[in-house]
Amino acid sequence: MSRTWKCRKCSNPNPRRNTYCTAEGCTGKRPKPSRPKHRQALDLPYEDWVEMFGERCGICGKGPSATRRLDRDHDHKTGQPRGLLDHRCNRALPSWATPEWLEAAAAYLRRAEGG
Repeated sequence: MSRTWKCRKCSNPNPRRNTYCTAEGCTGKRPKPSRPKHRQALDLPYEDWVEMFGERCGICGKGPSATRRLDRDHDHKTGQPRGLLDHRCNRALPSWATPEWLEAAAAYLRRAEGG
């Protein structure tokens, strides 16, 4: 993460600890941090996700537990919702995994067990 921010009025770089621009005569204020685009899918209420995908894990088929709802899974590149996953499946599925990589990993595991 950058240790400076650039003033929108005068383009002066400023230390992160300053809220206002340090350039003489400038009254620019540090911009508020923007939310990453891939997190915008999470703005939808959980109930909308249940309507779209059902209340079962998309990988193992488990439902939510008594104390925990399913996790909302989304594509980190496009921000598009993919489905609901239980906590264990969500932790096991890395954000960088692609279908091709997963197929290659499955083939590798099949070869390793001899079948």
